[in-house]
Amino acid sequence: MMRSAFSTTSLVSLVLCLSISFACSSERDTTASPRPATSPAPKSAAFAAREQDPRPSVVLVILDTLRADAVSSYGSVEGTTPTLDRLASKGTRFTRAFAPAPWTIASHVSLFSGLRVDEHGVGLAGARVAPDSLQMLAEDFREAGYVTAAFTENTLVSTHFGLDQGFDHFEYKDLVEILRARVHGGEGPGAFDIVERFKKWNQERDRAKPYFVFVNLFDPHDPFTVRKTNRWVPETAAPGEAGFIASRYWIPESLCDALPGKEHIEILRGLYHGDVAAADRKLDSVLDVLAESGDPGSPLVIASSDHGEHFGENGLMGHQFTVRHAALHVPLIISGRPDRAPTVIEAPVELRHTRQSVLCWALGEGCPALLDTNSTNENSERGRDVGSPPIFSLYSDSVAELPDWLIDQLDVPEDMDRSVPSARRNCDDDDHVFGTMVSMVRYPMKMIVFGDDTSTLHDLSWDPKERFDQSEKQPELAAALRRELDEFVRTNVVERTHEKTPMLSEEGARALESLGYLQ
Repeated sequence: MMRSAFSTTSLVSLVLCLSISFACSSERDTTASPRPATSPAPKSAAFAAREQDPRPSVVLVILDTLRADAVSSYGSVEGTTPTLDRLASKGTRFTRAFAPAPWTIASHVSLFSGLRVDEHGVGLAGARVAPDSLQMLAEDFREAGYVTAAFTENTLVSTHFGLDQGFDHFEYKDLVEILRARVHGGEGPGAFDIVERFKKWNQERDRAKPYFVFVNLFDPHDPFTVRKTNRWVPETAAPGEAGFIASRYWIPESLCDALPGKEHIEILRGLYHGDVAAADRKLDSVLDVLAESGDPGSPLVIASSDHGEHFGENGLMGHQFTVRHAALHVPLIISGRPDRAPTVIEAPVELRHTRQSVLCWALGEGCPALLDTNSTNENSERGRDVGSPPIFSLYSDSVAELPDWLIDQLDVPEDMDRSVPSARRNCDDDDHVFGTMVSMVRYPMKMIVFGDDTSTLHDLSWDPKERFDQSEKQPELAAALRRELDEFVRTNVVERTHEKTPMLSEEGARALESLGYLQ
């Protein structure tokens, strides 16, 4: 396997990043071996103590950058996610789950805190670090006597951004490892093996206590992997074409007038589906490790994504500068609830409501669960949109700009035009990729207000790609939703201050820059 190459501009950025020194952990066994047959061991005192605690252990998994329609059980593609499909067949699958933001840090903060972006502030006014004042999900579980641990392949989900709060054990893939793999291709000896690290922790954890484990699997995030065999790459692609296409396009900059052609987009989508399948296999390995542990009962498993990914919709690639459906519609699967028969929930839900719901299911706190509904079509019928709960998502341009102190360190020329960041140099105002953007879903209707104060209205029940603006056809509804969204922005976004927001570290800035979030 090898990772696709970057453009010259991006490679220079990576070289700058490589100059930063990080503390890396390098121990792992890279040799796969068959599982040894084991005999049942005598019950230990810890096992006996665990049997007396009826609370379930909890596994929360984010498959980074996974859009809902890339999951096979959501009906648009076959064979990408057998592990997720198995969980869905035994549990609850939410067909209309929405992320609070189209980028990693803000969405994870909402996931862990249960707060909207405007409430926690990460993603507004340049804030990129979760403040210590937030009460995070791992802190709730630790205070309840759980063992807490996190394993993440995304360096943005790390201590640099305050996302380690509440975890007794926290391991993340260091930025240097990611950059070396992308510059040289493939993973070298000693690279971060999330399954092996998870296995080591599992062997050493306190078995007298239930556990809360968070896992972030990064494979679906660009740049995409070129594999010797990939069933999702179009058969019409010539030999070597997938590798050429992967190296030609740096996803964060391939938008607007730089959008790849249709055939190239389908090749990139095929590479992406191959990476989705790789993440699904890792999830299967993680769950196997737990299944072989012999713990009493089965863990509660929650699988989702922090945001989606564009493949040409609305003239976009990637997940920047957008509050469009492709970037916000995510899978959400809950498995392991013994009191719940397998079901599909069509009611629209928010990813951030996972926090309160998990605490309800595991600890009996915060009930009723915000995700717990027995209706399969509640609030989803046409004509009920104005009466359904609003779901807000937000993107602010302030998080895409380099901090002044970093610009000074990089010796950016004073006469350089900083008004149009490089990723959008092929875009104009009509592309709606500049400024702060806010969306409100009252399913099936969705209102978007862009940075230039223009707005569009879409009916997601038949137009999930948001190609047709319904504002002129439904003027009264459009006006009512626009007034509501304007009031939300006025009271929750414009007036919010961030004087006490933690400053982004240099390591954090380099990490954001390397993944295309800073310009």
